[in-house]
Amino acid sequence: MLRVSRRALASFCVCVAAFAFGPGAGAKAQTAEEFYKGKTVTIIAGFGPGGGYDLYARVLARYIGNYIPGKPNVLVQNMEGAGSVRAANYVYVTAAKDGTTIAAVNQNMPMYQLLGGKAAQFDAGKLAWIGSMGGSNGLLYTWHTSKTKTIDDAKRNVVMLGGTGTNSDSHIFPTLINNLLGTKFKVINGYSGGSKEVHLALERGEVEGRGGNAWASLKSSNKEWLDQKKLNFIVQIGLEREPELPDVPLLLDLVKSDTDKQIVTLVSLPTFLGYAHWVSPEVPADRLAALRAAYSKTMQDPAFLAETRKLDMMLRPQSGEQLTALVQRVANTPKDIINRAAKALEWTE
Repeated sequence: MLRVSRRALASFCVCVAAFAFGPGAGAKAQTAEEFYKGKTVTIIAGFGPGGGYDLYARVLARYIGNYIPGKPNVLVQNMEGAGSVRAANYVYVTAAKDGTTIAAVNQNMPMYQLLGGKAAQFDAGKLAWIGSMGGSNGLLYTWHTSKTKTIDDAKRNVVMLGGTGTNSDSHIFPTLINNLLGTKFKVINGYSGGSKEVHLALERGEVEGRGGNAWASLKSSNKEWLDQKKLNFIVQIGLEREPELPDVPLLLDLVKSDTDKQIVTLVSLPTFLGYAHWVSPEVPADRLAALRAAYSKTMQDPAFLAETRKLDMMLRPQSGEQLTALVQRVANTPKDIINRAAKALEWTE
């Protein structure tokens, strides 16, 4: 007959209990509300304070916590660097993958990775999108005192533009236009503070213009410039003209060949992502669903809508599911067009 000591039996029972009721079992049973209660959710803005990405993230942060189960605190942390690549890599690779870190980064990040961006440590096809507050066309513009006021002027004159990095709109758009239309835009990168720093340089006369900024950002952050007609709009990048800018040429209409049109379409798609937000693909499905539902409810919150109107913020909400489909559309672009687009953006040799 096998004899078992009391000490061995007690030890066995402890092990069984730990297996049945330990951290793994508890985590499986934990609801989204139980998880988020008492937590802090951080929105990582990929640019410095004062620009559109920062503004949209901060307004979102003031309301979305009311709709996330458990009502966590929500704050914004700015993380500048490489046109948002640093922030995107941080959320995807380094930050907690539990639904407490949200990316508010450059709309071009998925395209950058799909076109072979070497610094990207994320997979655009795997990003877990929670929603977008709205996209709008990108704009290339000069200061009102510049002698370059049209696209034809830009083919004759060297135009100095302020930029934040080679992975941002401020570099992507003018580089693409130079290669497709023969313009002479020259981007001066290094304005790490994003829109605010570039626009200060523009007012000081350090540069003549900016190569990429969303119409939504200009309306919310630089309304006085629009009212005072301080900008010459050279071209807009998108799939259709902005209703308020019917006379500003669309890049898609300026290129002639089918290949060039496909390239411009590819590069224009991120304008529909706009001020979008995503989390790591490892975030549990129930928390992703909770964040998506909270995002959707925030877009309908009367106080939220009142504040966005007061700040002249453009809203064109899209769901996480819509954004996922959009990024998949980009990912399915024929490989030869992707390669040509990367070459036109000077991301490959």
